[in-house]
Amino acid sequence: MSREYGQTQTQAQEPMVWERVEWRQGDGRYTFEVARGGLLATLNSPHGAKLTLPMVAWEGLLDALAAARKTKARSERNLPSRTGARWSDVEAQELAKTFLAGGSIAQLARVHNRTQFAVEAQLERQGLWDRAERRPTGRAIDCHPACDAPAADMPVSPGR
Repeated sequence: MSREYGQTQTQAQEPMVWERVEWRQGDGRYTFEVARGGLLATLNSPHGAKLTLPMVAWEGLLDALAAARKTKARSERNLPSRTGARWSDVEAQELAKTFLAGGSIAQLARVHNRTQFAVEAQLERQGLWDRAERRPTGRAIDCHPACDAPAADMPVSPGR
């Protein structure tokens, strides 16, 4: 159905569906074909091998590949394993307790498998750390042993 510029389509649009996809890799041509009805799909390799699975299985495989790429990218950046994970209430309480007992930001980051930035952000959420000043807040000053030391001697690593 063709439309003129500015006209709206009155019928609901159906989602785009791929019935067949072809691509080349090296010297071979691969095809991915969705069977009539959309319940099964077949991957054909250039060497004659075929793999037919339900579409639900193909979607699961694609999701697993995407997750593996994301994990690989994270590990290649040398980020701690818990980077981006939510802080549980128990973990946040343990962080605060250890910080108030004198733990440094660098030590806490290693123990919790987080970046120093994430540790500082969580302590700031709890009112124990001022990220702008890079030092404990008034609430933590009475408890943190390093608060008697000048800011330069605070147990904080300059890198995040």
